[in-house]
Amino acid sequence: MRNRLKKGAAVLGLLAGGILLGTSVTAHATLTPSSTQPGANMVDVSSWQGNLTAADYQTLAQNGVKAVTIKASEGTGYTNPYLSQQVQYAQQAGLSINFYHFVHFTDTTSATQEAQNFINAVQSVTSSKDVVMVADFESSELGSISKANNDANLAAFDAALNQGGYNKTDLYTMASWLGVKIDTNASNQGWIADYPATPTGNKYPSANAWQWASDYRFPNINQNLDVSQLNNSFYLNSGSAAASTNTNTNANSSSASSASSASSATTPTKPSNSNNDGEIVKIPAPSGKQYSAARSASVKLVWRSNMGAHYCTTTKGARYSKHLGTRYGYNAELPNVTWVTDAHEKLYKKNTGKYAIYYHVRSTVGNHGGWIWRGYLK
Repeated sequence: MRNRLKKGAAVLGLLAGGILLGTSVTAHATLTPSSTQPGANMVDVSSWQGNLTAADYQTLAQNGVKAVTIKASEGTGYTNPYLSQQVQYAQQAGLSINFYHFVHFTDTTSATQEAQNFINAVQSVTSSKDVVMVADFESSELGSISKANNDANLAAFDAALNQGGYNKTDLYTMASWLGVKIDTNASNQGWIADYPATPTGNKYPSANAWQWASDYRFPNINQNLDVSQLNNSFYLNSGSAAASTNTNTNANSSSASSASSASSATTPTKPSNSNNDGEIVKIPAPSGKQYSAARSASVKLVWRSNMGAHYCTTTKGARYSKHLGTRYGYNAELPNVTWVTDAHEKLYKKNTGKYAIYYHVRSTVGNHGGWIWRGYLK
């Protein structure tokens, strides 16, 4: 699970706190299949892997992957915008489906609130309760909390999941935190992250799984992936997860942005003659976080309305929610996509007093979308 967001935050936090006791967090040259390595029978994905195609999931299955654990949510308000698509592709490939939630809770109240966000996200894509629900416990702020409090908060999180009918829970964390900042137990036997310089053998045999690399390359997939070796069948019994009646196909999560845009545009506040329409400023590049409250608060909506269809391409910048708070993905990751506009908005940049025009776009097949600064589109 150590994608660009979490790897940086977690490792920096651990180094600052002096907690990296025994874990080997190694920057490998890209690893490729080898008979000497541990098993690579589970992968985990988040919005950072939103560009993986249905064919890529078939490739995973053909190369020994049995299960995929998908990021569903984070904190109290974030849901992975690619969740529905990733579930669909994994199921089509015959993989067992499980879910994880990136936790930030620091007390039992916030733990319960985050559990509800997790439940809501998972229920939007499947009605099955026979899935593993994982607490991804690695955020840097958790390192400053005592083990006793972290254990209690995790227990409250699991209790809320159990009350919602989810009885298969697990704990993902780095090896250096085991027994120091958090404990495994009978309900959470553990999914342990430890990246040795030369991965081999079978570490943590009493845990459900060992994540041993974050830079693994499967044949014909030009992207590093997290891989784990499963020690038992705990993650393998959820391949027949029934689709929820609320399941969106492909990336309706991105289409939802379009719907939201259309709804917001029913009473647009766009002035008939704006002297600032052409005054465009470059918004800073993404900071590395998927959600940024500071980025969202740095702009103010001037107007938003529907617009005609124009066909564009870009490999610059990123796609955002309509107020820039959530970043859906980098455009460089989808170099061959043709984007179609359907709405536009004008944002006032508070720190400079200037304006920026963003277009809402969707891919021609409808599986990606978001708001892109107009200057990046061509």
